[in-house]
Amino acid sequence: MPHYQPIQQILLRLRLDFYITLDNNTDNNSQRMHGESQMKIRIPRQDLLDNVNRAKTVISSKTALPILSHLLLETGESAVRLSATDLKVSIECMVDCTVEEPGSCTVSSQRLAMILSELPNSDVTMALGDNNVIHLSCGRIQTRLFSMPPEEFPPIRAFDNIEPLIFPQEMIKKMFMKTSFAICTDQARYNLTGLLFEIQDGKLTVVATDGRRMSVCSEREGIPEGANLKVIIPGKMIGELERLLGTEGEVSVYLDEAQTAFAFNNMRLVTAIIEGNFPNYEVVIPKKHDKEVVINTAAFTEAVRRTRTMTNEKFNNVRFILSSGVLQLKVVTPEVGEYEEEISVEYDGDQVEIAFNPDFLLDILRNIDTEMVSLILKDTTSPGILKPCTDAASETYTNVVMPIRL
Repeated sequence: MPHYQPIQQILLRLRLDFYITLDNNTDNNSQRMHGESQMKIRIPRQDLLDNVNRAKTVISSKTALPILSHLLLETGESAVRLSATDLKVSIECMVDCTVEEPGSCTVSSQRLAMILSELPNSDVTMALGDNNVIHLSCGRIQTRLFSMPPEEFPPIRAFDNIEPLIFPQEMIKKMFMKTSFAICTDQARYNLTGLLFEIQDGKLTVVATDGRRMSVCSEREGIPEGANLKVIIPGKMIGELERLLGTEGEVSVYLDEAQTAFAFNNMRLVTAIIEGNFPNYEVVIPKKHDKEVVINTAAFTEAVRRTRTMTNEKFNNVRFILSSGVLQLKVVTPEVGEYEEEISVEYDGDQVEIAFNPDFLLDILRNIDTEMVSLILKDTTSPGILKPCTDAASETYTNVVMPIRL
């Protein structure tokens, strides 16, 4: 007859086995928590958060590779470098810190930003322990984050032994902002999904077009002597540079046959150059237009903005009827209504009527900082030219807009 153990003995034995296992695991965890770190830094929380937020904007919200959702942290002598990439655009940010143990690690960009934003404004300690676990502490707060091996993070081009071209940051930022709105978003027209960056005969020219409009901005001051180049920089890279470039200091531009990098303010952005040929923008700019009207920029902007109240997605056009001294703006939208306004202008010529997409005009007018703007026309079907009225010899800013058929 089988001998059965009392249920109390079985439960007691199970309980003892459980606590023995728990104690062993606790000892192992304690050793990992308090053992030697493979990387350890101490850094002001706000400095780290600011740079995490700068870097993580290049990271795609949807990625097939988990490592691309992570930041790579690498220590230097007295700084840590934060790197992020989506394999198209990469960014590196250098942040001063106290390096207690050199090394590298990766960490989820989104999770780290969330944690840092909730911590008190004090120094943060980050240490990489065993099994790629990051121990983050701030005062009496302790956090552990799971990581991935830094070896899995894609390498970022270093551009060693390449002499950079130096430009004023403010100039590059303004030139990009004045043209980037015309960058094509249709991937089928890949060569137009970036900004042409050209230096020739001592002049820097940036150009963007989507086939319906084109913006050209040129500058002769602050251009490196002897430089000649012509590349297409991806639109995403241009957007990041607009966001991060400042109004003081310089930016160093590195170029080779396949990639380019912009370095400034302890940051470096790297991207692949778009392959293909950019259209000959000089041919696109009309040369024989004979009807030029000068308009107050603020008055024109406000009038065009008001016409938007009567357009919709299907009928998004405004008629411009130009006659001596007067520009009439007119909108007729089925099932919505009509709008009409007149503004005074400087013009003495034949009457001409033309229609434009008002959004295209507003994109341009937002970037014109002169008191008066010039609208140059030929006829109803030819493209219009919009540019600032200025005597500045060093900078030119020209926009070409295709009309809408009446």
